[in-house]
Amino acid sequence: MFRKITLLILVVFFMTLILFAGMMYMTHEEEVHSVDGLSLTIDKPTLFTLSDPEVSEEGSDIRHERAIKLLGLQLGTYTIVERTLDNDVKLLFEEVDNTGWMPYALSLNMSGLEGGELTSWNPEPVDPSEDPVYGQDPTSNPFGAIEWNGNELLQGQIYVSREITLGDGTEVMELRHENPNLEFEEGTVLKSFWLPPKHISQTWTMLAPAPLFASEEAEQQWIDFSLNNRQEQLNWLTPEGPLVKLPLTDDPRTQMAYGFIAERTQDPTSAEWNETSPSLFFESMILNAEVNQDN
Repeated sequence: MFRKITLLILVVFFMTLILFAGMMYMTHEEEVHSVDGLSLTIDKPTLFTLSDPEVSEEGSDIRHERAIKLLGLQLGTYTIVERTLDNDVKLLFEEVDNTGWMPYALSLNMSGLEGGELTSWNPEPVDPSEDPVYGQDPTSNPFGAIEWNGNELLQGQIYVSREITLGDGTEVMELRHENPNLEFEEGTVLKSFWLPPKHISQTWTMLAPAPLFASEEAEQQWIDFSLNNRQEQLNWLTPEGPLVKLPLTDDPRTQMAYGFIAERTQDPTSAEWNETSPSLFFESMILNAEVNQDN
């Protein structure tokens, strides 16, 4: 009798587990934001719910934060910061913070780009060689630029990281991986990723009302330069400023440690390039650096 009850409990447990796993893979897409005719949505497990956004404003930034919940239990937050620069270019920063106890898969999508043409900013692999000061930086250029109806969008990569404390007490972000699963199809940018517990995913988008460069040749010159000068391109943009590879120390955790370096936050490279090859892209990066310094 005891064996039958035990067996029944095990069967019910595994059936529940299978049912729960199946429901986790059933997804539902929900709109979370719209800007300039574009729709931002999250494709998430059906059982997950998003709270109404808590909206706050500071300077040129409007912050929308939503709680991610499963059966009433909070698993994390989804935050989007919309920043409007003085030249009417917008930057959208998206962050998902998994504060819960289980990993989950999400896709952050942006639609409304029908007829757009994609220019890859990574036409060739990144040089894997190590810098003697900073070590290896595996981050690549932004995913690419999409031009549509006279507008242009530059989409950054997805960075999954966790906060760690180095031996000297410095808090940094440890890059776990740059997610390569970005796609552009049928007028939609698809950004899919798995997020482990106690990890954060971050990505960004630049929206411009005009082409970012004066010509295709000018854009290609910058792409070639940034691919071959890993310490010049700012890839991992956040509302607080760009996260960049930190110098190596005796602490082995600095191998994948990223943080803020004042000189690079000021983006002298964009200022230099804008003098000889003016573009909306460089102008926007300069203005964004000014906002970061004010913050």
